Amino acid sequence: MLTEQQQAFLKVLDLVEEAGCMDHVVLIGSWAEFAYREAEVLPGFCPNIKTMDVDFLVRNLRRPSPAARLTVLAKERGFFVESDRMNGTTKLLDITGLEVEFLIGKMGAGKEPALKTNIGVTAQALWHMDIILKNTVEVRCFNHIVTVPTPEAYVIHKMIINGERGKKAEKDARAVNNLLPLLNEEKLTKMFGSLSKKEKARVRTFAEAHGVAERILGNI
Repeated sequence: MLTEQQQAFLKVLDLVEEAGCMDHVVLIGSWAEFAYREAEVLPGFCPNIKTMDVDFLVRNLRRPSPAARLTVLAKERGFFVESDRMNGTTKLLDITGLEVEFLIGKMGAGKEPALKTNIGVTAQALWHMDIILKNTVEVRCFNHIVTVPTPEAYVIHKMIINGERGKKAEKDARAVNNLLPLLNEEKLTKMFGSLSKKEKARVRTFAEAHGVAERILGNI
C-alpha cells in the first residue's frame, strides 16, 4: 500500500512519462534515494524521505525535438502550474502539496538564472551539475525506468553544494553520512579526481567538517 506521498510521486512519474520527457531528465534530490531503495541499488539502504519536493535535472535544453508540452499536460492531469515572478522558473504542484521543480546546468558565462527548455518548462540554471550528468544509472521505480545519479555522484554532488544549501545543509549532510558506508570507495576516488579545483576544495571542506575525510580523501 502506497502512502499518499508515494502516490503523488508516482503521479509525477506518470506525467513525465506520458509527456515523453522521461529520457530527457534525471531524478535528483531525496527522491533519487527512494529510487535507490525501490531498485535495490544499495542493499540494506533505507532512506527517510520526508521532503515534498521532487527535483528533475534537464539533460539538454534543446531536447526533445520537437518540444514536449509538459506543463500543458500537467494542467490537464490536475497539477497547478506556477511561474516564479523573479526568474520565470516553472513549478508544478499536486493537490497533496508535492512540488516539482526543474534544474539545468549553467551554460557559457552562466549569467542566466533560468533557461527555457524543450521539455516545456523553464528550469533554474545552476553550476556543478556535470558530476551528475556524467554519472547516471537507469533504475526501475514503480512501473517506470527512471534515470538517477549513481549513488557516488549523488553524494559527491551533495558535498559540493552543501555550503549553498542553507537550512537544507544539515539534512543533506545526514543523507551523505547515511549513504557513505554503502558506496564504492574506488568510484568515489575517481569521481573526486574528475572535479575542478574549486569543487575539490568544497568536498574537502565538507569531508573534514563532518568527519569523513579519511573515507573520501584517504586514497588521494
